Amino acid sequence: MKYLKKLKLEFVKGEFKNPIKGQVRDAEQIFNVFKDIKDWTKETLIGVFLNDKMELNSYEIMTIGGESVSLVLPEEIFRSAILTNSRNFILIHNHPSGKAIPSESDKEVMRILTEQSQVMKKSFLDFII
Repeated sequence: MKYLKKLKLEFVKGEFKNPIKGQVRDAEQIFNVFKDIKDWTKETLIGVFLNDKMELNSYEIMTIGGESVSLVLPEEIFRSAILTNSRNFILIHNHPSGKAIPSESDKEVMRILTEQSQVMKKSFLDFII
C-alpha cells in the first residue's frame, strides 16, 4: 500500500510592498506593485492570485529564466491557484531587453492558459509585460 506524502504549505512575507487594500480594480494597480521587475536581468514570471472578490490572496515567482526566455508550465500556475483557493490570476513578467511587446512565445502561453483556464474553472485575467 502506498501513502501520500505530507504536503506542507507555508506563506511568507514577500519582497514586494502591497499598497492594494481590498478589491483589485485594474491591471495598473498590480503593475505598480511589481513594476521593479522591469529592471531585473533575468526574465521572471510572477503569478498573482486573487479570490472571487478580486482581493489579493498571494503572489509567487513562478519561474526565473535567462536573458530572453522563461519556461512556463501551466500546471504549476493552476496548482498555485488551487492551493491558494484563488478563482482568478494575473501573470506578470519582464523582458530584460526592455521591449514590452509580447513575443510569439508569450502569445502561445496566453492562448494555452486561456483555453485551460476554462477547463480548470479559473479566470486568467491578464498577462502584463
